[in-house]
Amino acid sequence: MDPPDGFAYDDQGGFTPTRPRKNRKNRTGNVRIPPEVALDCTRQELRAGDWLQECHDLLLESLQLLRASSPEVLCLGLGSPSSSRDARAQLVFLLEICDKISLDPSKVSVYDPVFSEEDERLLDANAAYPLPVPTIVFMPHCDLQLYENLIHENWSTDRLSHLLLIANRLSEYVD
Repeated sequence: MDPPDGFAYDDQGGFTPTRPRKNRKNRTGNVRIPPEVALDCTRQELRAGDWLQECHDLLLESLQLLRASSPEVLCLGLGSPSSSRDARAQLVFLLEICDKISLDPSKVSVYDPVFSEEDERLLDANAAYPLPVPTIVFMPHCDLQLYENLIHENWSTDRLSHLLLIANRLSEYVD
Protein backbone atom coordinates (compact mmCIF):
# COMPACT_ATOMS: atom_id res chain seq x y z
CA MET A 1 0.00 0.00 0.00
CA ASP A 2 1.35 3.43 -0.92
CA PRO A 3 1.69 6.07 1.82
CA PRO A 4 -0.86 8.86 1.93
CA ASP A 5 -0.04 12.02 -0.04
CA GLY A 6 2.38 14.25 1.87
CA PHE A 7 4.22 11.32 3.57
CA ALA A 8 7.35 9.30 2.72
CA TYR A 9 8.87 6.16 4.28
CA ASP A 10 12.04 6.44 6.37
CA ASP A 11 14.84 3.79 6.59
CA GLN A 12 13.21 1.95 9.56
CA GLY A 13 10.12 1.09 7.57
CA GLY A 14 7.94 3.82 9.09
CA PHE A 15 6.92 7.02 7.45
CA THR A 16 7.64 10.65 8.18
CA PRO A 17 5.73 13.67 6.98
CA THR A 18 7.31 15.60 4.14
CA ARG A 19 7.63 19.35 4.36
CA PRO A 20 4.73 21.31 2.93
CA ARG A 21 5.35 22.86 -0.47
CA LYS A 22 5.49 26.39 0.92
CA ASN A 23 8.51 25.46 3.09
CA ARG A 24 10.47 23.59 0.43
CA LYS A 25 13.79 24.95 -0.72
CA ASN A 26 14.32 26.16 -4.28
CA ARG A 27 10.74 27.23 -4.77
CA THR A 28 10.24 30.08 -7.18
CA GLY A 29 7.33 31.78 -5.39
CA ASN A 30 5.84 35.05 -6.59
CA VAL A 31 8.23 37.17 -8.57
CA ARG A 32 7.67 40.88 -8.05
CA ILE A 33 7.40 42.81 -11.28
CA PRO A 34 9.26 46.16 -11.22
CA PRO A 35 6.80 49.10 -11.12
CA GLU A 36 8.04 50.48 -14.44
CA VAL A 37 7.37 47.15 -16.20
CA ALA A 38 3.92 46.84 -14.61
CA LEU A 39 3.15 50.41 -15.69
CA ASP A 40 4.10 49.62 -19.30
CA CYS A 41 1.91 46.48 -19.28
CA THR A 42 -1.03 48.47 -17.94
CA ARG A 43 -0.45 51.17 -20.58
CA GLN A 44 -0.71 48.55 -23.34
CA GLU A 45 -3.93 47.17 -21.84
CA LEU A 46 -5.59 50.60 -21.68
CA ARG A 47 -4.51 51.53 -25.19
CA ALA A 48 -6.11 48.37 -26.60
CA GLY A 49 -9.67 49.71 -26.55
CA ASP A 50 -11.56 52.86 -27.56
CA TRP A 51 -12.24 54.05 -23.99
CA LEU A 52 -9.02 56.03 -23.66
CA GLN A 53 -9.60 57.87 -26.94
CA GLU A 54 -13.15 58.75 -25.89
CA CYS A 55 -11.77 60.18 -22.64
CA HIS A 56 -9.17 62.20 -24.56
CA ASP A 57 -11.91 63.65 -26.76
CA LEU A 58 -14.02 64.66 -23.74
CA LEU A 59 -11.01 66.24 -22.07
CA LEU A 60 -10.06 68.25 -25.15
CA GLU A 61 -13.66 69.47 -25.51
CA SER A 62 -13.72 70.53 -21.84
CA LEU A 63 -10.39 72.33 -22.12
CA GLN A 64 -11.69 74.26 -25.13
CA LEU A 65 -14.74 75.35 -23.12
CA LEU A 66 -12.43 76.56 -20.33
CA ARG A 67 -10.13 78.20 -22.86
CA ALA A 68 -7.26 76.40 -21.17
CA SER A 69 -4.65 75.39 -23.72
CA SER A 70 -1.91 74.50 -21.24
CA PRO A 71 -3.43 73.66 -17.86
CA GLU A 72 -1.65 72.38 -14.81
CA VAL A 73 -2.58 69.00 -13.34
CA LEU A 74 -3.09 68.14 -9.68
CA CYS A 75 -3.63 64.47 -8.84
CA LEU A 76 -4.90 63.58 -5.37
CA GLY A 77 -5.81 60.18 -3.95
CA LEU A 78 -4.22 58.05 -6.66
CA GLY A 79 -3.16 55.22 -4.37
CA SER A 80 0.07 53.25 -4.62
CA PRO A 81 0.85 52.39 -8.26
CA SER A 82 3.66 50.05 -7.21
CA SER A 83 1.26 47.84 -5.23
CA SER A 84 -2.24 48.47 -6.66
CA ARG A 85 -3.41 47.52 -10.13
CA ASP A 86 -6.21 50.11 -9.95
CA ALA A 87 -3.80 52.88 -8.96
CA ARG A 88 -1.48 51.83 -11.78
CA ALA A 89 -4.35 51.99 -14.30
CA GLN A 90 -5.33 55.43 -13.03
CA LEU A 91 -1.73 56.63 -13.24
CA VAL A 92 -1.53 55.39 -16.82
CA PHE A 93 -4.77 57.22 -17.57
CA LEU A 94 -3.30 60.40 -16.11
CA LEU A 95 -0.03 60.02 -18.03
CA GLU A 96 -1.90 59.33 -21.26
CA ILE A 97 -4.15 62.39 -20.99
CA CYS A 98 -1.13 64.55 -20.17
CA ASP A 99 0.67 63.15 -23.19
CA LYS A 100 -2.40 63.71 -25.40
CA ILE A 101 -2.53 67.42 -24.56
CA SER A 102 1.29 67.69 -24.79
CA LEU A 103 1.54 68.81 -21.19
CA ASP A 104 4.97 69.59 -19.76
CA PRO A 105 5.61 67.12 -16.87
CA SER A 106 6.70 70.03 -14.67
CA LYS A 107 3.04 71.14 -14.67
CA VAL A 108 1.89 67.89 -13.03
CA SER A 109 1.70 67.52 -9.24
CA VAL A 110 0.80 64.17 -7.70
CA TYR A 111 0.14 63.53 -4.02
CA ASP A 112 -1.25 60.73 -1.90
CA PRO A 113 -0.57 60.00 1.78
CA VAL A 114 -0.17 56.26 1.05
CA PHE A 115 2.77 56.74 -1.30
CA SER A 116 5.77 54.65 -0.40
CA GLU A 117 9.29 55.95 -1.04
CA GLU A 118 9.26 53.85 -4.21
CA ASP A 119 6.06 55.57 -5.35
CA GLU A 120 7.50 59.00 -4.60
CA ARG A 121 10.58 58.22 -6.64
CA LEU A 122 8.33 56.96 -9.44
CA LEU A 123 6.10 60.02 -9.32
CA ASP A 124 8.33 62.75 -7.85
CA ALA A 125 5.29 63.70 -5.79
CA ASN A 126 4.34 67.07 -4.36
CA ALA A 127 1.09 68.84 -3.53
CA ALA A 128 -0.43 72.26 -4.24
CA TYR A 129 -4.14 72.87 -3.60
CA PRO A 130 -4.90 76.52 -4.49
CA LEU A 131 -5.74 76.83 -8.19
CA PRO A 132 -4.53 80.21 -9.46
CA VAL A 133 -4.37 78.94 -13.07
CA PRO A 134 -6.52 76.50 -15.10
CA THR A 135 -5.97 73.09 -13.52
CA ILE A 136 -7.13 69.56 -14.20
CA VAL A 137 -7.70 67.99 -10.78
CA PHE A 138 -7.66 64.21 -10.98
CA MET A 139 -9.13 62.61 -7.83
CA PRO A 140 -9.81 58.90 -8.44
CA HIS A 141 -9.91 57.54 -4.85
CA CYS A 142 -10.87 60.51 -2.71
CA ASP A 143 -13.40 60.81 0.04
CA LEU A 144 -15.92 63.63 0.38
CA GLN A 145 -13.74 65.59 2.81
CA LEU A 146 -10.96 66.02 0.24
CA TYR A 147 -13.43 67.29 -2.36
CA GLU A 148 -14.80 69.72 0.20
CA ASN A 149 -11.28 70.91 1.11
CA LEU A 150 -10.40 71.50 -2.53
CA ILE A 151 -13.59 73.42 -3.27
CA HIS A 152 -13.35 75.43 -0.05
CA GLU A 153 -9.74 76.40 -0.79
CA ASN A 154 -10.80 77.67 -4.22
CA TRP A 155 -14.20 79.13 -3.34
CA SER A 156 -14.28 82.14 -5.63
CA THR A 157 -15.64 82.71 -9.11
CA ASP A 158 -12.13 83.22 -10.47
CA ARG A 159 -10.59 80.09 -8.94
CA LEU A 160 -13.56 77.77 -9.50
CA SER A 161 -13.50 78.75 -13.16
CA HIS A 162 -9.98 77.29 -13.28
CA LEU A 163 -11.11 73.86 -12.09
CA LEU A 164 -11.61 70.89 -14.40
CA LEU A 165 -12.40 67.95 -12.13
CA ILE A 166 -11.88 64.33 -13.17
CA ALA A 167 -13.29 62.38 -10.25
CA ASN A 168 -15.95 60.12 -8.85
CA ARG A 169 -19.55 61.19 -9.34
CA LEU A 170 -20.13 63.72 -6.58
CA SER A 171 -23.81 62.76 -6.48
CA GLU A 172 -22.74 59.37 -5.08
CA TYR A 173 -21.58 61.14 -1.90
CA VAL A 174 -24.99 62.63 -1.17
CA ASP A 175 -26.94 60.82 1.56
